[in-house]
Amino acid sequence: MPGVRVKLERVRGAALLALVLSATASSVAAQTAEQPLLVFSTFGGYIGGARLWRLDNQLAATWTGIDSLTLGRVFVPGFALGMGVSLFRSPHWGYNAEIAFLGTTTESRCNPAGTFKPDTAHMNQYACQDIQGTLIRTNLVAVQGGLIWRPISSGTAQPYLRGSVGAAIVGGSFVQTSGSFSPTEGRLVYLDEEKRQGLTWVATLGAGAILEVSPAYQFRFELRDLVFNVPVVTGPANYLAVEPWAELGHKTVHLPAITVAFDISLERRRTRRY
Repeated sequence: MPGVRVKLERVRGAALLALVLSATASSVAAQTAEQPLLVFSTFGGYIGGARLWRLDNQLAATWTGIDSLTLGRVFVPGFALGMGVSLFRSPHWGYNAEIAFLGTTTESRCNPAGTFKPDTAHMNQYACQDIQGTLIRTNLVAVQGGLIWRPISSGTAQPYLRGSVGAAIVGGSFVQTSGSFSPTEGRLVYLDEEKRQGLTWVATLGAGAILEVSPAYQFRFELRDLVFNVPVVTGPANYLAVEPWAELGHKTVHLPAITVAFDISLERRRTRRY
């Protein structure tokens, strides 16, 4: 019947239109904003200080008796510089690798336990004064790798958590303590280590925020807990020995840090939700 056929054609047309609109809406809804896939970073920052070790009653011989010294080391505030790369396989999870110079310089401490014994050469007094406040370049060059998690992967501000672990080259001794008592006659060595540690493990725990300034550029602000392990003095050396080896242990150090990074997105992709 003509009337029935017209009605069926109208129903079919309406159904087809609805199907097309539904498919279009689904496609638009499935399309999300672009997400960085590969990000190159350069960063700098500040590293805080902390006490490393302290040794009371280290004996030191003089011509007229024996002096007692309090020796120690502290970390002084320093800076960090580095570069890294992040690879995001999903909007929320990514891999991260970085190489960095970490300014973990230490400062020597030396004070007499009481007063110095009478000595015409004043060797221990001058050597201790030379030790006090001397900076030791115990900086680290670290290579680390780990994971990044972004609970929010789009928008102007994106918080994130990061964890990484790796190895670091140590620039100097955390143990050796010596001071000059004369410009021409040399130094007095109070503490030393039989074999200096040149390599250590290092880890970083970080929390920060990504601030997107354009589709290809962003800034990152991060608070870090810099963790590494170094030898420390746990007991005095034999002051009569030719080689004054100190009693040693190891300490896991936690230094607070804050960094600012500039990121460049090298690739971008579009992701879909189904």
